[in-house]
Amino acid sequence: MTAPQTLLDGLKVVTMAEQFPGPYCTMLLADMGAEIIMVERPGMGDPSRFLPPFFEALNRGKQSVALNVKDPGDYEKLMSLIEDADIFLEGFRPGKLEKADMGYKALSAVNPRLIYASITGYGQTGPYRDRPGHDLSYQGIGGALFEQLNGGGAPPNILLGDLGAAVFATIGVLAALQARHRTGRGAYIDVGMSDCVAALMAAPIAMAMNGGAHLPAPSSEPGYDIFETSDGKKLTISIAHEDNFWSRLCGALGLEIYADLPRQERVEKRAALSTEIRKVIKTRPYDDWERIFTETDQMFGPAYDRDEVASDPHIVARELFETLTHADGRIQTVMRQPLKFHGFDNAPLSPSPALDEHGADYFSETDAK
Repeated sequence: MTAPQTLLDGLKVVTMAEQFPGPYCTMLLADMGAEIIMVERPGMGDPSRFLPPFFEALNRGKQSVALNVKDPGDYEKLMSLIEDADIFLEGFRPGKLEKADMGYKALSAVNPRLIYASITGYGQTGPYRDRPGHDLSYQGIGGALFEQLNGGGAPPNILLGDLGAAVFATIGVLAALQARHRTGRGAYIDVGMSDCVAALMAAPIAMAMNGGAHLPAPSSEPGYDIFETSDGKKLTISIAHEDNFWSRLCGALGLEIYADLPRQERVEKRAALSTEIRKVIKTRPYDDWERIFTETDQMFGPAYDRDEVASDPHIVARELFETLTHADGRIQTVMRQPLKFHGFDNAPLSPSPALDEHGADYFSETDAK
């Protein structure tokens, strides 16, 4: 059987970016066919290895080499990888790799075509550039916690800074590859997680800065919530502002008395209206509501816990999940990158690597210590 044709076949990525944003970025690239070489610290590797399920979810399909880059011999091994690499990713604090002769200037001298991406909390410039942090702080400076500031509950569990940085880093390196086709030169990409959060909040921030009217969040609508059915299952209704969908929902629920309420009035009466919807939804099982809402063209869907997602028939049809087998026979379910490309396949799956599993593949025995 011939290997599938992938979009990024032949692309070589060397990464020292650990934990979440870098591995998520390189996971996307690996799925599209890039060769991903993880340069890890001897003895411990990526710090996220202490959480094997997390590490395995993000690092399947990659290669691992262990190098102590402070050692001259291992530094030379890294440079041998850089010589013909297309992309280098790192996630250290600003200036750390420059001091170790691994900054963009040093690596581009070895490989002028190299695309070098740095993922940090606050970017390479600005008064906060050296400040440590985690996702909540990046969401705070990026304006994503406005609901929490106004009594909207606990901090969110979705890590917008980490995920946003991973996606923007992926966009950045692919854009730099396109530019390299034209110019023959590599590029340096500065990815700040706080910047990425702010960029994801572009519309509400721009509205606030430019004096635009404050629009109620979708969750202000009584028809934008999670509801429980009579058999204990959960479903979402997601009417964000549309009068026609609200009217149709009221008809399906037997609440025609509220069908002509305009949005502002719905927002003002949210608590009472939501209570009415909950009472009706609770009278029937999920399958009944799925049939009724499908027939009446509603905005709805199931609300799953994390371990239920992979069994949904639509998710199955979209082929988002696949299984792979580890050397010990253990079966692991993993999620693929979500883009569908006509005429191109995802790369074949392989388990996440053991620390330094591929060192001998990249360095000759005479290089070994």
